[in-house]
Amino acid sequence: MLIAAAALTLLTIVPTCSADNVALGRPYKLSHPPNYPYCTDTGDTTDLTDGVRYNPGGTSLWTQKGTVGWAIGDQLKSIEIDLGQICSINGVSFETAADNRSQGTFPLAVLVFLSDDGKSYNYAGNVIGESVNQATYVVHTFRLSNLKEQGRFVRLVTVRGGFYVFVDEIEVLGSKTKGLTPRKRDLDPEAVLKVARQRVPLTRQNNSSLTLLAHAEARLAAQSKQDQEPIRRARATLQRLKSKILARTKAEEVNFRRGVPFTGLDHEICGVIGRYLAATSKSKLMVRTANPWAPLMPFDWKASADPGQLTLMKNEWGELALNVTNATAAPVELTITTKGLQPGAVSVFAVKFVEAFGFRIRGDALMPLRGKLQIPPGMTQQVWLSIDTRSLRHGHHEGQLELEGKSTSAIQPLSFTVAHVEMPRPKLHVVNFSYMHWPIAKTDPKGVERDLREHYVDTQVVVSSYLPNPVADASGNITQPLDFSRLDKYMDLLPNTRLWIFFMGFEWDHRKMRPIPGNARREKLFRQWLAAMIAHVKQRGLGYENFAFLWHDEPSQKAMREIVKPSTKVLRSVDPKARVWIDISSDNTAESIAKYDGAADIWCPSSEKLEWSFWKDKRPWFYDSASDKGRSPSGHYRYKLWLGVRHRAAGNGFWTYTDSSNLWDDYAGSPTYSVVYDGPDGVISSKRWEAYRAGVEDFELCRLLRKTMTAKARQDGQTPTVIAAGTLLNQWVQRVLKNRHDPTTADRAHNELLKMLVRLSSDR
Repeated sequence: MLIAAAALTLLTIVPTCSADNVALGRPYKLSHPPNYPYCTDTGDTTDLTDGVRYNPGGTSLWTQKGTVGWAIGDQLKSIEIDLGQICSINGVSFETAADNRSQGTFPLAVLVFLSDDGKSYNYAGNVIGESVNQATYVVHTFRLSNLKEQGRFVRLVTVRGGFYVFVDEIEVLGSKTKGLTPRKRDLDPEAVLKVARQRVPLTRQNNSSLTLLAHAEARLAAQSKQDQEPIRRARATLQRLKSKILARTKAEEVNFRRGVPFTGLDHEICGVIGRYLAATSKSKLMVRTANPWAPLMPFDWKASADPGQLTLMKNEWGELALNVTNATAAPVELTITTKGLQPGAVSVFAVKFVEAFGFRIRGDALMPLRGKLQIPPGMTQQVWLSIDTRSLRHGHHEGQLELEGKSTSAIQPLSFTVAHVEMPRPKLHVVNFSYMHWPIAKTDPKGVERDLREHYVDTQVVVSSYLPNPVADASGNITQPLDFSRLDKYMDLLPNTRLWIFFMGFEWDHRKMRPIPGNARREKLFRQWLAAMIAHVKQRGLGYENFAFLWHDEPSQKAMREIVKPSTKVLRSVDPKARVWIDISSDNTAESIAKYDGAADIWCPSSEKLEWSFWKDKRPWFYDSASDKGRSPSGHYRYKLWLGVRHRAAGNGFWTYTDSSNLWDDYAGSPTYSVVYDGPDGVISSKRWEAYRAGVEDFELCRLLRKTMTAKARQDGQTPTVIAAGTLLNQWVQRVLKNRHDPTTADRAHNELLKMLVRLSSDR
């Protein structure tokens, strides 16, 4: 279905036949009311068959009122068109749009069921029968053609493949043939949904296989002309495999933790590339040093981006990577060992290829490599090394990585330097809403606590359900001591937290104590609750710098006026030293927020609002939401922190550390935003999560350099070295921000700025 790589369209688009659109102007029923706010209107009851298509000269398809759209909700939604009479049906078309950059994807499937009487149905096919690149904005009409069917009722069951489903126009091509005899079909309406659900795993696997096949095709197309005969054989075999994929009728049992390739046909695709490499390569095993953050696909056997020389501050973490290609026609098993480096300081991982929604293959999950590394034929597997400098001496370190198989072996030198500069505990506050009630945290609480600590997460949001519920009389007097046991148990799970944010959830008003003008009982109750809460956290040893209140998540202008401002006013009267933290997004503007200067102490706007002059001299935090596994490690996750350097932010956050979705399969319901995966032994990191940590270290390096520059200038004045350091810092910040998708820029910036810090620190 969907190709994330700029590759090939896998199936020929069948031209619209000369049949009439028998659905034109016909009524239809929707199983779920449309709920995407930017296109939903009263016209949704007629838009899909009115003959009016998307206007390419206007806004995006999902913001035009002629579109019908759904967000989240049930994965399966139905559209049933009544043609008014039994018609001959030759085809069905479905116009939709996608853009992975804004999380818009095509449906996973649009399954067509036909009926003569609206009571019994048969399955006719899947409209989504081709692969289309959806990496950037595209509007496409999918077609199910060459049908020889009849029916009056055409039911389309859409299967959400991401967060949204959009459709602008549906056509049913055929003719109003007279004299057609009603047919009894096998499926009642309830069975239609059952069959649709049963087909989801198969459809998902077919799309995944077609995506992998397209990558193989694209890789072969880029090869040297001198290998034409091996290429011809490989491409012919891939064409036969494509037919097998489309003819597949049963889904396989898939363990998505194993990564790509998922199915038997996926392994056959790898075998095709393996045979090609065996015929054209001199070595059975290709080993290349790699930039850890550079994009990598399963068949990128020549992928390289200069990793540069790794130089680290003591106490920070470093990353090295090797790309290992199996250039044979059979799977290979390799034993991986490191030699010459301090035991315990280097951890080795195998990078697993996962799929983000939109069928975007990404090398992301970092599976601890404790046994043998298994590489399918033709595939490139990345070996990732994580270096913990906390126990290492200053200076240069050298060792090697040994790869040993039955009939092949390789040795790769490794080296890095630990500079004579130590990174102190980061000053930057980091929050990623790492709730300890998420499944992985409940399964592995100690592993999650350690992982958060080692990635510098020092701020925790406690959701409302863990805060004590007051028992009060009619006048608002609390009649029983507040029960803090649930809160205390939660806080004990995360002993290294530097800042606790208590989220009140006043948008739901469960406790009935949110301040409302004229309601004395509510305010009285709220005052007592706040006083007791503040007293309790002080008893736990927290100072005012260690906690804050969040009244409402991402409040609108209305909520700022009706909830945030009144709540903060009450808090100020109870304890003027207690603080308020607030995340600003929604419909707030630079003009509207200026009315609430004293409504919060810690402002955390979304990154697109960070340029507002309102934040000047406030040292704001900032955050982002859409952090899915398709995002670039360096261009999205690490980039955030360089934006923080530019704005001298006090904190950064993103949604989210983990969630309740399937962390390995974005098509098992709703896609995940998690930066970690669940494994048999607990939490598993990702390239994205490691890139974020590298960004925090970048931020702290820049902060330390500024601090050292200031101290040197105070001591010796504006010396040439101090001036050069300031110029270098500004240049690299701008360079990283302008080249966010170049995976090498941030690494080069880190190295050059660290050299300058060493120079300043040693300059007497």
